[in-house]
Amino acid sequence: MLILALEASTTSAKTMLFDTETQEVTVRTRRFVIGGEDPAVREAEGIFVQLVQLGAEAAAGRAVDMIALSGTWHGMTLREPDLAPITAVQEWPYTGAQDLCAQLREDQEFTRWFYVRTGCMVNASYPAFKLMLLRRQGMQVAGGLVLDQNSYTFARLTGRVWTSYSQASGTGLLSTAEDDWDREVISRLGLDGILLPELHHGEETAPLTREAASMLGVAAGTPVVLPGPDGGLNQVGEDATTPGEMTFSMGTSGALRCAVEAPSLSPQMSTWAYRSPTGWLSGAATSGCTNCVDWAKDQLFGGSTTYNQLEPMLSTRERDMPLFMPFLFGERCPGWQDQRRGGFLDLHPSHGKEDLYQSVLHGVTFSLYHCYRELIALNGEPERIILSGGVLSSPFWTQLTADVFGVEMELSALQHSSTVGAVKMALRAAGLPAAQPALTDSHRASVVPELTRSRRYAAEFERYLEGYARTSPDQDVRGGLR
Repeated sequence: MLILALEASTTSAKTMLFDTETQEVTVRTRRFVIGGEDPAVREAEGIFVQLVQLGAEAAAGRAVDMIALSGTWHGMTLREPDLAPITAVQEWPYTGAQDLCAQLREDQEFTRWFYVRTGCMVNASYPAFKLMLLRRQGMQVAGGLVLDQNSYTFARLTGRVWTSYSQASGTGLLSTAEDDWDREVISRLGLDGILLPELHHGEETAPLTREAASMLGVAAGTPVVLPGPDGGLNQVGEDATTPGEMTFSMGTSGALRCAVEAPSLSPQMSTWAYRSPTGWLSGAATSGCTNCVDWAKDQLFGGSTTYNQLEPMLSTRERDMPLFMPFLFGERCPGWQDQRRGGFLDLHPSHGKEDLYQSVLHGVTFSLYHCYRELIALNGEPERIILSGGVLSSPFWTQLTADVFGVEMELSALQHSSTVGAVKMALRAAGLPAAQPALTDSHRASVVPELTRSRRYAAEFERYLEGYARTSPDQDVRGGLR
C-alpha cells in the first residue's frame, strides 16, 4: 500500500510517501511563498495549490492508494458555502483580536465559563475570537463557512465540508462535554448563523474528486483521510497515545502535550484541553521558541551566520547573564497574555552578543519549563517525555533543556513526526497496523540532566519568574530593554 501524506505547516509544504511493502519513506519540503506584509495571513487557495503541486511531484509515476492530511491548529478563514473566499486564513500567530481578548478576560466569570466549555482560553489565537472581532468590525459573519487551512484542503480534495474532532478542538467552538459544536458558546459570542464543517472521527475518509485527482496526478476516488492537526498527529507519530506519555516539541513555537483519559482543566486556566486523533490531550504551548532564536541570530550576528558557527560560543560556565523574556510573538500558556512583549532585562555594559544570544535559549527554555510545572501540577509527572524539533540541532540547547527540567528525556529520531502521524492515521483507516518498522523509533537516545547545573538553573528560573511578574501587561508594564 502506498500512502501520500500532505502537510501544510506554519512555514512549509511537506509531503511523505510511504510504501508499506518496501518500507520506503520519501520526504519533500518546500517553503511557502506567502504574499502580503503579515506572514500569519495567507490565501487558502494559494497554500492549497502549492501543497498539491509538491504532492504531485512526490506522487509522480506512483500508484497512490490513500492520502492523509496534516496542518496547523487555530487557523481561520471565512468562506462562502461554495468555498469562495470572504477572508484569508488567519493562522495561529495572528493576534488581531488581542485587544478584544484582553477586554473579555476582565470578566473572570466569562473567561472561566468559556475555558470549561471548550478547553480553550480567551486568547487571540483561537478562531472563536478572530470571528468575534470580524463581527465587531462590521462584517456579516452569519452565513459564512468557518474553516481552517487543513479543512479547506480536505474540502478542495473531496468536495466534502468535513473536519475531524481533533482539528475542531482548537477552534474554541467545540464542546468538551459532547461530540458537537457548542451552540451556547457560538450564541454568546454573537456568532449565530455561522456555518461549520460536519464533524467526523479522524479515521474516516472521503473519495478524491476528479478535479483534485487531475491536479495531484492520482486516481479519482482515492480515499482521503480526515484532516488532523500537527500537534495531535505528533502524538500519534511518536507513539505517545497512552495516558501519561508526553511529547515536547520545540519548533517555531513550543508545545508540551500529555495524553490523558478525559478533559483535564487547570484551576488557574494555564493549560489547554484538546482532542488528539485518538483521545484527549492536556497541553501547554508558547508562541516563542525557535522563532525567537532565529530572530536573535539574525539581529545579533547577521543572516549569513549559521547555527553551527554559534554553537561553540555557548557555555555552561556560571556567569552573570541578561534575562530574556521570550514574548516577541505574545504569550499563550501559562498566562495567555496576547499583549505581552519580549525583550531583555538586567542588561549590563559587559554583556556581549554571545551573552544575549545564549540568554534567548535560556529564556525560551524557562518559558516552557513554566508551562511544564503547570502541567505536572494538574496531571502529575509524565511516564516519559519525547523531545523533538529544532532544539535537537543544538547539543547545547538540548542539554540545557534537560538540565532546566531536571528530568531525563527521550530524543525523537523522527524528523517529521506530525507527517508520520498522518501516515499512521491512514494506516488505521485502512485497517493496517500503525507499528511499521520504518515509522517506529524503537531505539531512542536520551539526554540526562546534570544535577549540579539543574540546581543552578532552578535559581535562575526563580529570577525568570520575577521578571515574568514585573513585565505583566496587567501591571501596565511592557517588556523591552531595561
